[in-house]
Amino acid sequence: MKITVKQDTNQVGINEVVTLRQEDCDNKQLSVISDVTIKSKQADFRRDQKKKDKGAKKKDKPSVSGTQEQEELIRKCEEIKESLKSRTWRDLETKGKFSKNDKLSFIRDDMLIVGCDIGSEKHYIRAIDTRGKEISDRAFSFENNEDGFRQAREWAVDLAARSSKRQIVIGLEPTGHYWFDLAVWMIGNGISVVQVNPYAVKQTKELEDNSQDKNDRKDPKLIANLVKDGNYGMPYLPEGVYADLRRLSMFRDQLTEDRGRAANRLHREMKIYFPEYKDAFGNIDGAFALALLKEAPHPTDLLKIGEEGIRDIWKKNRLRGCGYNRAAKIIQMAETSVGMKDGTDSSKQAVAWFAEQLDKLTKMLSGIQEQMNRKICEIPYAEN
Repeated sequence: MKITVKQDTNQVGINEVVTLRQEDCDNKQLSVISDVTIKSKQADFRRDQKKKDKGAKKKDKPSVSGTQEQEELIRKCEEIKESLKSRTWRDLETKGKFSKNDKLSFIRDDMLIVGCDIGSEKHYIRAIDTRGKEISDRAFSFENNEDGFRQAREWAVDLAARSSKRQIVIGLEPTGHYWFDLAVWMIGNGISVVQVNPYAVKQTKELEDNSQDKNDRKDPKLIANLVKDGNYGMPYLPEGVYADLRRLSMFRDQLTEDRGRAANRLHREMKIYFPEYKDAFGNIDGAFALALLKEAPHPTDLLKIGEEGIRDIWKKNRLRGCGYNRAAKIIQMAETSVGMKDGTDSSKQAVAWFAEQLDKLTKMLSGIQEQMNRKICEIPYAEN
């Protein structure tokens, strides 16, 4: 005997039709499962359906406690943003000094300490509390632009709100000039900025994981721990006329180096092709020598123009002084020069170019010095 059970799935399980079919029997009679079995299956189906509906409602309905916590966190973040106040060397130094005790007193229990490893395009930060316990679960990276700075600030404020902190200090390892913009932006947005010595970071890198490895994700925590222990300094970021004076001073130093480099190269060329140049010209980077070398860079050129040609060049450049008396000596030295005769064409070009650069850099340095003198007069009581 073979019994087949058919289930009609067109109706949603409630009105199940169970048909028993008896085959290969002589009388072909049908028997149906009792009504008790059908009602039992219907009850089980309804119970399962109610459980599914109840679970779906729980998923769709937001948690009241979770929403309240989120709103509370947002409120704390806004309060922290309003209370943030950056401190600079001007606020903390006493008579030009900032002692170790003062540094430790500045780091309070309600302060979030952020360590930042500076890069040319991307920075990495991690956060700890005053006991050295890390609050961030991983290093946070951000770009070296305004959007990146804003993301870093929001990240730090969120951690401060979750850990009941009120102020934020960011410590960084000054790497070249890449930290300037970040420091100015953070100070302007209420976050104090301090610096740690790169040598101190190098010396303490084994304390973290007993390893000599140094990477962008490890260094921020080392920097934060140095700040926690008071091993930091306050950066000096000049403002107004003082910022102009610093930049002009740096620019003057750079041009002075360029001028020295050009003078050394000019000396080399003259030593090869006109070794008697010091006796002939005296000061090689003086106004008389440079004016002459730009137009007559080789002894053969000097012989072509003669004494009168040399004096005409000096007159054309409006030079005055006793240098005119050297014209005859220059011609004499050029006639008896033992300098090399091969490769003179390229040497002439090099000497003329170096002389031109020296003259140009000398004039630029003179102009920068005049600007610095004017800026200094803008400082109160500088004239006295």
